[in-house]
Amino acid sequence: QAHWPKVIGGKSYFFPSAPAIPPQLCLLIKNVDLRIDFDEFCFDIKSNYPQVKNIIIMKNKFQNEIKMVKIELTSSSTRDELLNKKRITVNYIIYDIIEHLAPANVLICSKCMALGHFKKQGSQIKETCRTCGEQVDDMKNHNCSKIEKCIHCGQNHKSSSLKCPVVKSFRTELTRKILQLNNHSSPDMNSSKNIILNSTNFSPPPPPKSSTSSINPMMDKLDELINKLSEVKNHLANLEAKHDQFEQFILEKNRNDEIVTKKINDISNYHMDLKKNVVQHSLYIDRHENLFCKLLIPMFEDLFSFIAAQNCDKRGNPLDVDLK
Repeated sequence: QAHWPKVIGGKSYFFPSAPAIPPQLCLLIKNVDLRIDFDEFCFDIKSNYPQVKNIIIMKNKFQNEIKMVKIELTSSSTRDELLNKKRITVNYIIYDIIEHLAPANVLICSKCMALGHFKKQGSQIKETCRTCGEQVDDMKNHNCSKIEKCIHCGQNHKSSSLKCPVVKSFRTELTRKILQLNNHSSPDMNSSKNIILNSTNFSPPPPPKSSTSSINPMMDKLDELINKLSEVKNHLANLEAKHDQFEQFILEKNRNDEIVTKKINDISNYHMDLKKNVVQHSLYIDRHENLFCKLLIPMFEDLFSFIAAQNCDKRGNPLDVDLK
């Protein structure tokens, strides 16, 4: 980057990012307190070791920070110097330092989909489809069903998928063996120059597995947890359905209560109107009764008296006996 001009053709250019530091130039600082001032921690390291490019706090699979700090260096000599000392001093505190080993890459044969060898090292004559898992003579003439089925675990994904639980288990075991070899290796590396490597001294690669017997027990626990979560989800769905039914019942009850209340109010208003009408009719009856008793009865009495007086002769005898 230093050899490139900053201005080309009258325009300014810059490098957007520096190339990534390979894992071989990285080290790990152990037992770093999470409560320290990380900026001050980085400043002190870079002041003592200018070859340190980046300082990164490591995280676990849950993305939580742990007490491990990775330092990326641009000088292999500085890396070897720190690794030989096995410790580093930062802000007057001595920390242990170890080699950073990246997770091992799993080798999957492109012909038989087996783990741990290349295509030329495989003994299988036929080719295996990575999608459906079927063995054919010529992959170019193969009519794949497009239904994914792994030959290792039998689940619905490709046989070359790194998400396969068998591949994950193989990768974990391979990384563990590499770490064990690294921890138990002799410091005198010159004594290993006379060692002759023979492929017959190593066990053959594991054959393709079609059962789930070798799946990590952690996967079984995860499956059990997923099943339990599915049961909880179904239970919550049933509760939600019952809650919706109860809310619907409450809404209908409120509507019916409003209708009943309205009818009761209508009946009460009708009762008041009826009571008013009864009072008015009572007044009308009292008026007619007074009129009949005080006017009509005396008038009929006078009329009957007049008729009786006209029915008598001069002597006072009745003219018509039947008329009374």
